Amino acid sequence: MDDYEFRYNNRFQQNNKDKLYLYLFRGQVILNTIIIFTYSALTQNLYLFIPIFLNLLALKVKLLPTNFSERFNFVFQLFFQAFIIAESYFYLISFSTRYYDWNLPSSIGLLLVSILAMYIPYTVIFFTPFRNKILQLLLATFAFAVIAMGTVSIVTYGTILGFNPFISIVTDSRFLGTLVFLIMVLIMMRKWGYSYPHMRLDRRTNWKVLIFLLLLCVWFTMWNAFGGGKSLVSSLYTFNFKGANFNIRYLLSGLEAGIAEELLFRYVFLSVLLAAFKNFRFKIFYAAILSSLCFGIIHLSNVSAGQSLANTIDQVIFASGMGLLMCGIYLYTNLFYLPVIFHTLLDTLAFTTSGEMMSGKVTSVDALFTIVETIIFAFIAVSLLISVYRRDRTQSFRF
Repeated sequence: MDDYEFRYNNRFQQNNKDKLYLYLFRGQVILNTIIIFTYSALTQNLYLFIPIFLNLLALKVKLLPTNFSERFNFVFQLFFQAFIIAESYFYLISFSTRYYDWNLPSSIGLLLVSILAMYIPYTVIFFTPFRNKILQLLLATFAFAVIAMGTVSIVTYGTILGFNPFISIVTDSRFLGTLVFLIMVLIMMRKWGYSYPHMRLDRRTNWKVLIFLLLLCVWFTMWNAFGGGKSLVSSLYTFNFKGANFNIRYLLSGLEAGIAEELLFRYVFLSVLLAAFKNFRFKIFYAAILSSLCFGIIHLSNVSAGQSLANTIDQVIFASGMGLLMCGIYLYTNLFYLPVIFHTLLDTLAFTTSGEMMSGKVTSVDALFTIVETIIFAFIAVSLLISVYRRDRTQSFRF
């Protein structure tokens, strides 16, 4: 781990590639206008002329808006296009179903590739010009919460593809949205001047510590999902697999959490916050703690999905502690895929035993366990962060 300040460029320089993406985006706007107009004519839905008009305003978007009207249109289209891009694809599938078999393997392959690519021009045009770090965090969160977790599923919802078993699984689990988010994040972070997530083990990593962390992660995922035994002590080493129900939907849901949430909080948030605190002595502690708290707070949204407030607060506390541990593991080992695998296994195995995505009823014993787990996670994480701080204190860092 060479540079915790991350390569960061404070100026956005327009180049020919950016202009190319602008032309691609304008072509996409025209195509989407034709699709919406066709659907409107076939269904005699006159209300669609409003989104058609608003969509055409995107042709006036500039890479670097200068006056108020240009900036207003830019910000408006940033939000509007996030929905209309997916909505247009939905209209295309809806009115072309009678003429084209979308369930053909070749059609599904084309669908998946086009969905993965459809937000690329949008990302370059609307996300990459921003250099304010707070805005960068907000934009990345918007891409995660709105596009990856929401609008991507609009494409097939209610269409004939919504009944396709394969498409249903990859969209309902939000795994497809996660892949879209992965592409968007890699584009925006590189354009903002940050390096990609690191995948090479830091040569200064102590192998005994690494083995301990791996064993801890494996044991905790197993204990969290399958812990049994008649006493507290016996439950630490006794596992009950009888209630496990493994299926592809739980695996993809686990991958969604492991990839998307780690990308947002252990890559984007950690990178941007480290850059924000680059002149602070204890920047790795500030960045790790803040990114972990944000990771915990985002779970408050589960209340709107029907989870009780008590369960959600318990989840927020646990997620904050686990997030801090993930930060410690990543910063100590320089291996981004370790927290991704840990997070994926944790959620996937929990889903297989609970049979649901939301937490069940939380008892006082569960709450006590959560507090103890969080304290242990925090202790290990702080120990790892102290080790990172000490070993790099006298060096010139490059992450």
